[in-house]
Amino acid sequence: MDADRVIFSTQWIAIKESPRGFQYLERKGKDSVAVFLLRKSGENLESYEVLIRQQHLCIDNREIDGQFTLFPCPVTGALEEGESPEAAAQREVYEETGYKVQVSPLGEYIVGTQVNEICYLYYADVNGIEPDVAQQDGTYMESMAKNEWYPFQYLETCEYSGCQIGYLKLYKILFKSMD
Repeated sequence: MDADRVIFSTQWIAIKESPRGFQYLERKGKDSVAVFLLRKSGENLESYEVLIRQQHLCIDNREIDGQFTLFPCPVTGALEEGESPEAAAQREVYEETGYKVQVSPLGEYIVGTQVNEICYLYYADVNGIEPDVAQQDGTYMESMAKNEWYPFQYLETCEYSGCQIGYLKLYKILFKSMD
């Protein structure tokens, strides 16, 4: 079987052509994590809250009244070279929220078939934990982000697909624990 021909390539992207003449862009992916922080303020499912990180997305630079639009997601971030997904999840949570947590796995999903990226999903209960000051990375984009608590059900309708996947997985865990 003939290999795809590389037309153009950089450190991050390659433009390729298949033996049948189909041209496509391949971005070199980087695996990532998404972490759902939960807290509970009562005894029923409706009492759970989830931390949503409102942040700028590189793919949509819309401005409203001179400010970038922020998009909802859990705590997210990329794995560093040689870092395990669990270590990345704990590092990202601490950097972006100040919480020092142990994380529990929720599974993983493929972000996109053209980039072959995997997003590892985790969750952590932060009841009774006082966060340190979030470290942030000092970038302008990071300085625009903000953390907000939402009712757990918000995940079901959130635009970020990882939130919807997390909702389905967490619902099973939370609902089962109430039986």
